[in-house]
Parts: sequence; structure tokens; C-alpha cells
Amino acid sequence: MKLNKESQGQSLGVALGGGAFRGAAHLGVLKALEEEGLRPGFLAGTSAGAMVAAFYAFGKNPEEIRRLAKNLNWMKFTNLALSKMGLLSNSEIGRFVEEHLGSVRLEDSPIPLAVVATDIRSGERVVFKQGPVAHAVMASTCIPGLFAPVQEGSRMLVDGMLVENIPVSVLKEMGAPVTVAVNLSNGQYRQPQTLAEVLVNAFSVAIDQTTQRQLAEADVEIHPQLDGYGLLDDSNLVKLYAEGYRAAALKIDPIREQMSRKEPSSWEFLEKRFRKWLNT
Repeated sequence: MKLNKESQGQSLGVALGGGAFRGAAHLGVLKALEEEGLRPGFLAGTSAGAMVAAFYAFGKNPEEIRRLAKNLNWMKFTNLALSKMGLLSNSEIGRFVEEHLGSVRLEDSPIPLAVVATDIRSGERVVFKQGPVAHAVMASTCIPGLFAPVQEGSRMLVDGMLVENIPVSVLKEMGAPVTVAVNLSNGQYRQPQTLAEVLVNAFSVAIDQTTQRQLAEADVEIHPQLDGYGLLDDSNLVKLYAEGYRAAALKIDPIREQMSRKEPSSWEFLEKRFRKWLNT
């Protein structure tokens, strides 16, 4: 039994990893998949990947998200936190999400959506599948040291990259039969010019050591070539988009191969339809 083009992506889970402004490459990846009828049936995101996953899951197309991202003043001085917990407040992210998506909730997402953050008190992974999208994305993108943690009861939440930079395991927990990991790391770091860049580089060096274990869980890895693109450089969004598109286009056949291996047989499909009919 073959899947038609409109339903091909329904069994596909896509994990979008962190990477600050390199997250624009995720948009090119999603565009390439979409053009091949592989619109994801599950999305999980960490940090920049959480932001992109949220906007895409709630109906924004990749080009629209890229245009909106040009207006994001993520690290502007007016977000100064005056806190011993961080230099800045990450409230700009929450405001940005609510301005463009409204007060939406994760459980109402048209595409099943999960967002990963870290409890800096306990070191535990926190997976948001319910609750306000703005709050979850604000926590997931909260780079420790740079931004003050996001409070949630007794929890102090920071960037999910600390515990799961590319949340493939979350897709499996959600029930995605086929998983694709989008990796924005390139193992190279530009010479920092500011304190923010020092903090982000240090963070990324540590994270990259654990990312390979997460990638091993995925059926397919998409790895855009992002050498020369800084984590905090927001001047190359179009080029990053193109790099993501190019990398995903090269992985269409491997993705289809994985999906054909894991799609249900005709008898399994009929059995599920029969059981569903019995329960109606």
C-alpha cells in the first residue's frame, strides 16, 4: 500500500536543534520537505528549533517565518535584566511569539508539538507538550548566563540545549515512526567579539560533545553546511535558508526509504480501520 502525496509526512517526525540565528536554516529544511509532500506529522524543537517548530506548527509558512525573524530584536539592550541570574531578560521572545501567534497553547497545535527546556536547579529535561507556547519557547531559548532563567513554580528554566540539543527521543516518545534530526552545528566557532558571543561559544562547545549521541537515535540526519555563519549573526538569514533547503533536498530519498520500510502493511492498515469502525 502506497501513501499518497498529501499524507506522506504524517508518520514523519522532525527534530529541530538549537543554533541561535542559524535557526533560519530550519526554514529551508521545512520548505524542501513541504515541496516533496513531506510536511511533518510531529515536531519537536530545542532553542532556535523550538521557535521555528512553534511558528510552523501553528500555520506560518517558512518564507513568512523568515520575514518575521528579521524584526526580532532578541538581545536588545532594553531587555537588561538587572539580575544576578543573567544579563538580559528573555521576555522579547515571549512578546514576539504572542504578537504573531497570539496566546496559543501547545496542546492546540495543528501538528503535535513538543518544546524542550532545562531545569537549571535539578538538571532535568523539561518537555513542554501543554501550556502557553510563548512561555515554553521563552524557556527553551533562554541561554544561561546571558538570560535570566524563566520561572515556573519552583523550577528555573533555561535553554534545552543543555539536556537535548536535537530532541529525537522526544519524537519517539510522541509516537513518530520515522525521525529526522536537523543538526545546525558545524564544530567550528567564530572568534568572539562580545561577552554574549563568548557565552554562546562556550555553551556550544560543551553541547556539541553530546549531540552525536542524540543524532545516533535518528533515522535520517540533515546537516546543513554552516561554516562561516556566526551563531549571533542575523545578517545572513537568506543564505542560511538556502543552506537548509540544499541539505534537506539531498536527503529526500533516504527519508522516503525509511518511511517505506516503516509504513504499515495493507493488512495492518485494514485492521486499524476495522478497529476504528468497531469503536464508533
